[in-house]
Amino acid sequence: MSIVSTLRILASQRPSLPSRALATSARVERRRPGQVPVTWIDAPLAATATIVHLHGGGYVRGESPNHWGWLEEVGRRSGAATAMVHYRMPPRHPFPAAVEDVLHALDAMAEESRLRPGRWVLSGDSAGGGLALAVARTLAQTGGDIPALLMLESPWADLAAHVEEASDHGTAARLYAGTVPADDPRISPLLGDLGGLPPVHLVTGSHDPLVTDSRRLHEGIAAAGGEVEYLEVAGVGHDPAVLSSGPAGQVARRSQIEAVRAGLGLRASV
Repeated sequence: MSIVSTLRILASQRPSLPSRALATSARVERRRPGQVPVTWIDAPLAATATIVHLHGGGYVRGESPNHWGWLEEVGRRSGAATAMVHYRMPPRHPFPAAVEDVLHALDAMAEESRLRPGRWVLSGDSAGGGLALAVARTLAQTGGDIPALLMLESPWADLAAHVEEASDHGTAARLYAGTVPADDPRISPLLGDLGGLPPVHLVTGSHDPLVTDSRRLHEGIAAAGGEVEYLEVAGVGHDPAVLSSGPAGQVARRSQIEAVRAGLGLRASV
């Protein structure tokens, strides 16, 4: 990787804020639970419900304006607070930094009563979806407080399938895994035990380059006896709810909003 590419990646990892046009400053706050930066929108609603989101970006890039637009709408229409976790990323911080950051942040938010048992959702898109799945597996295996719903969008959950590729996915997989084999289930959670997970809502696009991960994950959770709702939106690609602005994107977002409301027992909001 060139110096220019590395500098661009590092610049993209700086925690951002939603634009003021999207969410006024009165609705936004930055905290550091467990020394991990977390940006909240509508934090007072955490007394009722919270969506904790782990952004995509190939495990190496930070959240985009599309992430903020999606998260604000899903939270507002669900009636829940939302929290974006700004976890550490390679090349400076390979695995297990991201997993550790999310677990530390979740523990601290629970201690602060920002996450109430049975009243929060763990969400992730793309690489963040794979990370959310890895975190949920860890919580299930260690007896931690699992979310009421695991909401995944186009999750990249099998890095081992790409680690040898001469591609962006291959480079990102190698950077994230570092010295740990990419087929370790903590890195590629699709290859591990999928039992004991909370109810899962899984959405992807039929033309998503990672659609095979979603299909395998759907089958694996069902085979393990888990509860999984699967939506494959026809004719669209990666991250349909986050990246698609047309009718297909709205279909995906409505499905997610309904899943959050049902999982947390929320009434319809605006």
